[in-house]
Amino acid sequence: MNEIREKIQAIAGNQGVVMFTAEVKEVGDIYCTIEYGGNRYTDVMLFSIGQQGKFLLKPAIGSMVTVADLSAGAKRDLCILRIDKLERFRIEHNGLVFEIDGQSAKIDMSHDGVSLSSIFEKLTEILKTLKVSVLAPNTPSGTITPDTLALVNSFETSFKSLLK
Repeated sequence: MNEIREKIQAIAGNQGVVMFTAEVKEVGDIYCTIEYGGNRYTDVMLFSIGQQGKFLLKPAIGSMVTVADLSAGAKRDLCILRIDKLERFRIEHNGLVFEIDGQSAKIDMSHDGVSLSSIFEKLTEILKTLKVSVLAPNTPSGTITPDTLALVNSFETSFKSLLK
């Protein structure tokens, strides 16, 4: 049986390992460094769909990843396929960006420079500086003052530009 296998391998040639599991040692914006079989490999592409960085999954340092060797064993063109510990998830589409950062334990959502965080900062400022007209003591409050109304309108515009 081994003789048959050896003959087939001799005819087909050594195709090399196409996929393997490795440990992440360093992580950059679009590449990482892995360790496999006692060797370090740099410039390993992070999992990304479409244009670079439009859909990005970043592994945590020390996590185990499944790597595809697109150079059929030459370990020249390596790409992450699976991650066991995700540090960062980012997706970008038509100016909309959604990101989950496991290191800071925070999320971010933005569209064309307007972020959810900045919108809530505006709301906080509105609430802190809210002013209404008072016509007389012991009467209902009047409408909000023009400067507060301008802040509310600005908040509404930003909020509607980001959320459905």
